[in-house]
Amino acid sequence: MIWTRRLAILTTSAATVAASVLGLAAPAHAAYTENPVTLAWHPTGAVHSSVSRDGVVYLGGKLDGIGGIAAVDATSGSLLWLLPANKDVRALALSSDGSRLFAGGSFTAVNGQTRKHLVAVDVADHSVVTPWSGRAAGMVRDLVVSGDTVFVGGAFTSVDGVAGKGIGAVSATTGARITTFNHATDLDVMGLALTPDSLLMTGTFTKVDGQPRASIAAIDLTTYALTSWAPRRFCDCATYWDVQTDGTNAYVGASGAGGNFAAFDLVTGEQPWPYVHADGDVQAVWLPGDGRVYLGGHFAVSIYSTATPQVAVPVTVVAAVDLATGQPDPGFNPKIYKTYPGAWCLTSTANRLWVGGDFTGELQNGTNNKQPYLAAYPGV
Repeated sequence: MIWTRRLAILTTSAATVAASVLGLAAPAHAAYTENPVTLAWHPTGAVHSSVSRDGVVYLGGKLDGIGGIAAVDATSGSLLWLLPANKDVRALALSSDGSRLFAGGSFTAVNGQTRKHLVAVDVADHSVVTPWSGRAAGMVRDLVVSGDTVFVGGAFTSVDGVAGKGIGAVSATTGARITTFNHATDLDVMGLALTPDSLLMTGTFTKVDGQPRASIAAIDLTTYALTSWAPRRFCDCATYWDVQTDGTNAYVGASGAGGNFAAFDLVTGEQPWPYVHADGDVQAVWLPGDGRVYLGGHFAVSIYSTATPQVAVPVTVVAAVDLATGQPDPGFNPKIYKTYPGAWCLTSTANRLWVGGDFTGELQNGTNNKQPYLAAYPGV
């Protein structure tokens, strides 16, 4: 089972399980093809967040050029519904039962209703949930859900009117602030992920509750206490963009002299293999359960393990790294056009990897299909 920032639970193949148990490398080929499928619908603005469940891909961003939340059929790529927002939607998460979709961003209105940076949407009739009261004073960058709690990370200064910079928690049922969760960061939180017993967070922060933390930290889910887990900064980088976890390691995408990607052991904080370097920021991280971690960003030339920099793999916006070895996978190299700002979010459905971002098209059957902002790559 994969514990991830977004809700996607896929079965790991027997070969991958065996490789993990025995310490062997996973098969040296990608689980997705480099040729995207044709989708029935594309947004007219950037996709900045995504989550999937039950054959539906939910998207957030500047979908109509301004802001919006949408649902797309995972088989056909057809638009099921779209709710307009007055500004960007940067974070999405589903309730534990999948009945509610939570969204965060810079918006102050969704579908014409005032909502300050947080909103809950009823999945069945795609209506704004009232009187759900979640609100934040500033940009929300990520959301994760554990039971009846929605954890909120971002660039805000308060949640539900109570001061608390960067990180907070609200009820999934009512939107009211969880009063027993009291933490603050000195700078912004960019990414969140859940393990069975902790909340992981990444960002630009150097302190949590006044305690030194190098852009990554963990909060105990039982006591809500900041844990002692404090991995060293792995690169000359001020921003850890995204985090995902498989229950063994935390996987982090970052900026810094291009872009960087690393894994940290959830017990020791040590790196299981040398970090990976790209020529542009690594902004999105995804674990579909196939023995690889998929990266999205605005890299455009190559990616390589710092253990073997001479073995660089050519990549454009999306790449894959072997979880066992930390080596980039040369078998997955799709081409996406307009590399900056590039990819911002990744998710997966049955036999498909979805890429959202700010790009103008993908290489499909040898030519640029000129289909912007959203791509889907089928499994092999």
